[in-house]
Amino acid sequence: MKTKGKLGWLLVLLPLLLLAGGPAAAASPAEKGLDGGTAPAPVSQLSDEERGDKLKQLETAAEALYGHMQQGRVEEAHAEMKRLIAALEGVSFKGLTSVEGIHALAESIMDARETLARSEIVPDEWSRSSAVLRLAVNSLLHKDKGLWLQYYKVMADDMQRMNNARVGGQSEKLHAAFVNLQQHYETIRPAAVIRRDPSTVNRFDSWLSYAERLSNDQPVDEAALKEAIRQGESALKALFGRKGEEPVFLPITGYENPWYWSGLIGLWIVLALGYTGLRKFQAAQTVTVVGRTDEDSYRYRF
Repeated sequence: MKTKGKLGWLLVLLPLLLLAGGPAAAASPAEKGLDGGTAPAPVSQLSDEERGDKLKQLETAAEALYGHMQQGRVEEAHAEMKRLIAALEGVSFKGLTSVEGIHALAESIMDARETLARSEIVPDEWSRSSAVLRLAVNSLLHKDKGLWLQYYKVMADDMQRMNNARVGGQSEKLHAAFVNLQQHYETIRPAAVIRRDPSTVNRFDSWLSYAERLSNDQPVDEAALKEAIRQGESALKALFGRKGEEPVFLPITGYENPWYWSGLIGLWIVLALGYTGLRKFQAAQTVTVVGRTDEDSYRYRF
C-alpha cells in the first residue's frame, strides 16, 4: 500500500477477514497494527442464518456507500462505511473466496476508507474507489452473475480501439485506448481476484505491463503490438471465463481496409447471381416438347 495509515488499517482488517468465524488464536506479529496493538480477536462462529444476514448487510452497505460516494454525500458515506465494517465482524468467508480474494476485498475497503478520510473531496477518486468496492463485494456474493462480468464488452471495445489505432498508425489514440483499458481493469481487478485463479489474474497483469510498454514506444512496433493484442484477446477471455471460440473482435489481416473486403464480397454475390441467371436463360432456349401417350396420362410424374 502507498500510505502508512492504509497499511495499518489493512494489517488490522485482513486478519479479521481471514480468521472471522474460526476459533480464537493468538495474534501473530503480522496481525499487529502499527501502534503495536493486536487485531480484533475472532468472535464465536455465527449460525448459517446469522451469517446470511451479515452478508446481506454487507452488500446493502456497499451499495448504499457507492451511491453516496458517487453523489459526494460526505456524512452519509461515512455512516455507511461504519455499517459496512460492522457487517464484517464475525463473518466467515469460508467457501466464498480464496485468501487472495480476501486480501483484495480488504484492500478495496481500505482504499475507499482512506478516500473518505481525506479532507478534500476528489470526485474522480470517490467515484473510482466506491465502484471498486461495490464490484468486489458483489463478486464475493454472486459467483456467476457478478456485475464485474459486464466489463467484458467494455474492455473488448478498448482493445478494438487499440487495434484500430495500430492499423492507422495513430500513436496518440493508441495510448488513449490503452489508458482506458488499464483504468477499467483496475476497477474490476479486486472482483476478478475474488473469483478467478491467481494465475489467470497474473497472466493479464503481465500482458498489461507488456502492452503498456509497447503502446508507449516511439515509434510503435506495429508487428509486436499486433501479436500482443492477439495475446490480450486470449487473456481477456480467460479472465472473464469466456469460451475460446467467442470472438472479441474481428481480426484485420491482409488488406487492412474493411471496405476492400466488403466490395469483394459484394462482387462475388453479383457474379453468382449473374451466373445463375445465365444458366436459366440457356435452359429456356433448349426446351423441347415431348409427346405424351394416353398410357402416360395414368402415370405419376416425378
